[in-house]
Amino acid sequence: MIVLGNDKFAEDVAKQMDADFVKLETKKFRDGEYYLRIMEPDKLNGKKVIFVSRGRTPGLSQDRLLTKSLLVLFRLSEVGAKKIGLFLPYMPYSRQDKEFLSGEVVSVKIFRKILEDKSDLIVSVTNHDKREEGWIDDKFYNIDGARAVIDFLKTKKFDSPVFAAPDMTSKDNVEKIANEIGGEVLALKKVRDHNTGEINTTGEMPDLTGKELIIFDDIASSGGTLMKAIQKGKEANAKKIICIVIHALSVQNEMAKMNSIDMIKEACDEYYSSDTIENPVEGFSIVPHVAKFFKENF
Repeated sequence: MIVLGNDKFAEDVAKQMDADFVKLETKKFRDGEYYLRIMEPDKLNGKKVIFVSRGRTPGLSQDRLLTKSLLVLFRLSEVGAKKIGLFLPYMPYSRQDKEFLSGEVVSVKIFRKILEDKSDLIVSVTNHDKREEGWIDDKFYNIDGARAVIDFLKTKKFDSPVFAAPDMTSKDNVEKIANEIGGEVLALKKVRDHNTGEINTTGEMPDLTGKELIIFDDIASSGGTLMKAIQKGKEANAKKIICIVIHALSVQNEMAKMNSIDMIKEACDEYYSSDTIENPVEGFSIVPHVAKFFKENF
């Protein structure tokens, strides 16, 4: 078994799988094109190969992440890999998971099919359209990142935690986390205007005096959803507000005139994410869970 990648994260996957690691050299030309080179291609001939394709933020380009993934998958076929696995911790274009307005392109289904055409197995983490653990189809498996959140929270101490879902789609995972850690659960309802993108959050929080509010969501991009939940937590007089997400993106929030990670960090007491995307607030890793799955299923 060989793991191919271009960062320490990929090396950690290889170590936890007891697999060999082969380096992928990556460069960017001045016009923005990728230069990609498998440093020891002969090692891959006739072997099972897992390609780890992870992005980083600020500056995450979902287009580049997909382009890199596709180019390397094609090359793995050419160098004679026996079986090809793709570990794509954050699935690009997963926000558009259904046709909300007539004529919209459902991007995640299209890109998933394209990647599957050159892979024997794809593993991702907490997909926006499939948050629960399990097979999305016969080639694509979704890891539930909430399990890594639970492991992380078990290392911390709380007096009286209250777990909140800022969006009803996260409610099941919040309940799962609360059952493991112990604490109350509450959920807000988010409604997005699909024409303007404006978010409206409804639902009130009870008095949280003396309690820690732990807000969990699968992804934070511009940060609007988390910020509305943080504000409601402050109005409810929470003793401490902790935000935890699986995928943390850093993008410019036009209303706050600052990047979203700094904005959220400034608004709450603690902000943590997993390492699915390289980012400044990584607090816990999904590597052990993914390595275990590949060892048992690839």
